Amino acid sequence: MKPTQVDDVKPAALAAAGLAKSFGAVKALRDVSLEFPAGQVTGLLGENGAGKSTLIRLCSGQMQPDRGHLTLDGEEVSFGSPLEAIAAGVVVVNQEPLLIGELTIADNLFLYDLGERPAYGLARRGENVHKARELLHRLEMADYLPDPATLCRDLSAASRQMVDIVRALSRQPKVLFLDEPNSSLTHEESERLFAVMRKLRDDGVAVVLVSHRLAEVYSIVDNVIVLRDGTFVAAGPPDEIDQKRAVALMAGEKKRAVVAEVVAERAEGIETAEVALQVTGLTGEGFTDIDFNVRRGEIIGMAGLVGAGRTEIAEAVIGLRPVDRGEIAVGGRTVRISGPGRAQRLGIAYVAEERRTEVFHAQSVGYNITARILSTLGHLGWVSGRRATATARDLARRFGVKAASTEAPITSLSGGNQQKVLLARALAAKPKVLILDEPTRGVDVGTKAEIYATLRELAHGEGLAVWFISSELEEVVELADRVVVIRQGRVTRDAPNNAGPNPIVAAAMGATEG
Repeated sequence: MKPTQVDDVKPAALAAAGLAKSFGAVKALRDVSLEFPAGQVTGLLGENGAGKSTLIRLCSGQMQPDRGHLTLDGEEVSFGSPLEAIAAGVVVVNQEPLLIGELTIADNLFLYDLGERPAYGLARRGENVHKARELLHRLEMADYLPDPATLCRDLSAASRQMVDIVRALSRQPKVLFLDEPNSSLTHEESERLFAVMRKLRDDGVAVVLVSHRLAEVYSIVDNVIVLRDGTFVAAGPPDEIDQKRAVALMAGEKKRAVVAEVVAERAEGIETAEVALQVTGLTGEGFTDIDFNVRRGEIIGMAGLVGAGRTEIAEAVIGLRPVDRGEIAVGGRTVRISGPGRAQRLGIAYVAEERRTEVFHAQSVGYNITARILSTLGHLGWVSGRRATATARDLARRFGVKAASTEAPITSLSGGNQQKVLLARALAAKPKVLILDEPTRGVDVGTKAEIYATLRELAHGEGLAVWFISSELEEVVELADRVVVIRQGRVTRDAPNNAGPNPIVAAAMGATEG
């Protein structure tokens, strides 16, 4: 790694001063000021929700800040669109390549030109192939990709990512943001990418790398910036902010002594409780050799970065995804789960992450609560309206659903109350295991506290086995009795929640905690 000397520090290519951005009540960025120096690779670090993506969008014209401003090469700038930012030299390579499958590699490489001069671009597509070959040769990346005349729909995920990277380099950027650029790349392909990054750095480009592969980040960066909860936390060279300190800074002081005490008090009882759900060697697309269990009366928090495979594991358990191998046991009995209906009959309830697709928008609150158990509320195919209404009212009251009545349309409820309705629906079938994917996403603080209290009562008071998935570290630390961490489709930590957030972050990011 190129050392950074005090007298060798170059001026900031891009600087942010007091950037702030809110989405409703959620403050994504709060008064963030930082610099990305020319001729340096800067690692932008932070857990899920830290504000990294929002910062990149503000810097590249995808969004406008509520407050604050940007300077490029010392001059204040304001980008009205990503094209304006690209024209000024600020380019982003996204984790998911933005390519058109029916166009060739060459067409996609010069897509910006095609957009500016569509007739010219279409008429000279053959010339684009020749230009693409010259570009790849100049960047010394000709052996990274198939012939530029190849259609992008026929490329592997790694090749698609490389096309997006080459396209960004073709714009001769002053500032290049790489958002998880090697998530689809092998180790050898990542090394090639890092060689390109070093060349860009030596040519004076400010390279900003966002990656959750900490070991790889630290093998190339000259500077580290840490964000947490939408705020700037620290910046400095990697020998000052090493991996251990970076993990601590990302986690913050979120450890709650009271949580550790409660977990310690309950640990003995939980360890001897009946295993409600056992997963052994579960393997499928996106996850490998998953082993863990959930006991009666226990709340398991499944942590990990977005895309780690947590949702895929839950969907496989309830039969929404195929399983290549492995076993699932419910109440000590090995079972085959062909779909959510079979899962419900076995006593497993599931609440998906996306509330919009789970709610029956044209129906009432009551219908949404009882939808999964209507067949049990009548006789010979007839549903008793009286029983359905009574059941819906009881469940709405129990879960604190704030609605004019159970006959009110579900669309009249706030997001938080809709989430409570989904929770009530899941519990209507009286399951033994409750699986929740991001149970408090998009709800306010008060509703979140109510959901926490409900889950604790269901598990600790009534003996329900609860397994929840969350991208919020604070939520995992506050609510879980035990934490299972998933990284790149594998379990990297399974331990009682009594050691604070640092080991959770370390396991999620592949870093050594200490």
